[in-house]
Amino acid sequence: MGEGKSSVIVPLVASTLADGSNLMRVVTLKPLLNQMFQLLVSRLSGLLNRPIFYIPFSRSLRMDNSLVNNISYLYQRCAAEGGVLVVQPEHILSQKLMHVDFLLASHGNAEKCSVAHGLTTLQDWMTKVSRDVLDESDELLHVRYQLVYTTGKQMPVDDHPNRWATIQQVFSRLQAHAVKLHATYPTIIAIDNMTLNGFPIIRILDSGIFRDLSSLILGDALRGGLSNLPLGVLPPPIREAARRFISQKDASNEDRDLIHSHCSGTTLFKGILLLRGLLMDSDGVLGYVLKERRWRVDYGLDPTRTLLAVPYRAKVCRLNLANEVC
Repeated sequence: MGEGKSSVIVPLVASTLADGSNLMRVVTLKPLLNQMFQLLVSRLSGLLNRPIFYIPFSRSLRMDNSLVNNISYLYQRCAAEGGVLVVQPEHILSQKLMHVDFLLASHGNAEKCSVAHGLTTLQDWMTKVSRDVLDESDELLHVRYQLVYTTGKQMPVDDHPNRWATIQQVFSRLQAHAVKLHATYPTIIAIDNMTLNGFPIIRILDSGIFRDLSSLILGDALRGGLSNLPLGVLPPPIREAARRFISQKDASNEDRDLIHSHCSGTTLFKGILLLRGLLMDSDGVLGYVLKERRWRVDYGLDPTRTLLAVPYRAKVCRLNLANEVC
């Protein structure tokens, strides 16, 4: 980080891909939009004479044939002149969703049908000629940018409200068992900020201890320890099948079919699926959060660079006349 990906590599790649046949798009986050636009102007305009375009797109636009033609003209001009289009992920997704909305609303309406046809032509052309460079790709490829706007009638989340009630109770059992395991294994499981009114910071430093912790939580659940998920009422063979299905990544089809045949049509099966996603040995969400997600591990002071606390190696480095990094 801080070694020139945005300021050096992005302009180089953009100028190479913008060859007159591609629609070159630099996708950036909203807080970085103005900075990226000014950077591309300073690097690629001037002597290189590359135009930089910014065409914001929103679902609030009153779309008609004239506006579709104007937007299409600007995109084609950007591609033909070897320009670079600076966009946000919201712009791309809004255009795709507006296309879908007009297709759904075009039945029996000649005007909307014409606009939908124009958007379809534009979308097909952009799919063929667009080349995208993602700045801060880890953020842009986050799941929250996969869907910005919803469409259709509002629907509740699957298995609500048991879904989040179950998660809250799993965290309650996690806290109780983590405190006990910390007393036995203080170097393997770390607990900070123990307060009466808040949830502590729990970090697991060994995969083996998570299997023990997951087994304890699962045992509580199968004994009926989760009030909204009464797994204790299941017959013993079903409970054992549920234990294997929840804890093992490669669960057998026999266990799955047995659980589904007994719990079909109830909230128990959805609750068992939720527990599987949380507590599965190698790929469970809870294990990933407790083992892998560690914040500010390399965050600290470096007096040779700055008096500020810096999170990565290249931050606040300067290049002197001898091309030495200080």
